[in-house]
Amino acid sequence: MTSALRRLALPALLMTVLAGCGLFGPDTYELDEKHIEVDAGEEFTLSVPVAVAMGEWWYLTSPEPDPDIVRKKGKREDIEGQPEGVAGGARGTDSFDFEAVGPGTTEIRLIQCPRGACDGGGDAGGPMTPSPVPSGSRTPSAEYRATIHTYTVTVRKP
Repeated sequence: MTSALRRLALPALLMTVLAGCGLFGPDTYELDEKHIEVDAGEEFTLSVPVAVAMGEWWYLTSPEPDPDIVRKKGKREDIEGQPEGVAGGARGTDSFDFEAVGPGTTEIRLIQCPRGACDGGGDAGGPMTPSPVPSGSRTPSAEYRATIHTYTVTVRKP
């Protein structure tokens, strides 16, 4: 092996080893990544876009994931300011942090709640559920209805 090849191989090997140790932070999964596989002991994040100016919020909803497989660590909100000259344009990201604690498969359900579309306790306690539509009322269009997003998480033995 030439010395130039060795100089290139060592950093590549080191990056591979360090990436496996989680030194670069937890893996983040976006809205379209619904099937997740992690090793026990790893932390991971579900990241979803939020239209704050439109009164949209996200919550973990029932049934909650099996606590012997996945444990909720917390929720973070990163809200961007309103773009100049754009009324109602504030957007952001909600991040739900989890730890994989034991082998198995469980589901994590997040509910996307446009203004007035959900009912319940939310972060204050109690499950969030879609608000009922009063009888005789028109069903709101899809953009104004609560949507439940289900993530299937498989935790492998370390």
